[in-house]
Amino acid sequence: MKARISKNVFFSLILLGLIIILLLFFYQTILIEAGRYLAPEGKGKADVVILEGAELVEEDPAKDAVRLLSSGRAKRLVVVHQNSVNGKNFDRPLNYNFLLTQKLENLGLKQDQIKVLEVPSKHPITLTEAQIVLSNLSKSGIRSAILMSEGFHTRRSFWTYKQVGSKLDIKIIPYPYFF
Repeated sequence: MKARISKNVFFSLILLGLIIILLLFFYQTILIEAGRYLAPEGKGKADVVILEGAELVEEDPAKDAVRLLSSGRAKRLVVVHQNSVNGKNFDRPLNYNFLLTQKLENLGLKQDQIKVLEVPSKHPITLTEAQIVLSNLSKSGIRSAILMSEGFHTRRSFWTYKQVGSKLDIKIIPYPYFF
């Protein structure tokens, strides 16, 4: 009986060792595929690119958004940033929307291609943001949008925007960005 238990433990340890070795060899592939699942990237063209920001908009995602427009995937850019209900961010200028527009123009966009929307940081943040942004775009006749959101937030943001967009007849295409 003890010999049989020892044999089972031995084979279990060998199997566990093989699994660990396989994971070590294929961890990059596993992580890449997990990332694709958690941060899906859609294909196709749209009327606008929505760059989902936080209280501040990062430079690299903004450059990626401009590249999407330059490649012909969309014609206009909507930059969304949150305004804290508790007051102004430390050292964020009062004319932040104007400064964002200027920076985007410096990257090659025309003023009529840029729309900056400020949304409140009211919970649930993503749902509130999607309702405000898509309602605004719906009034402008927009029917499709590429949603740029940060990496692993993409799946949640995409499903939220997709639910809100379906009621307004706006198709959402996810597009993650990473820092």
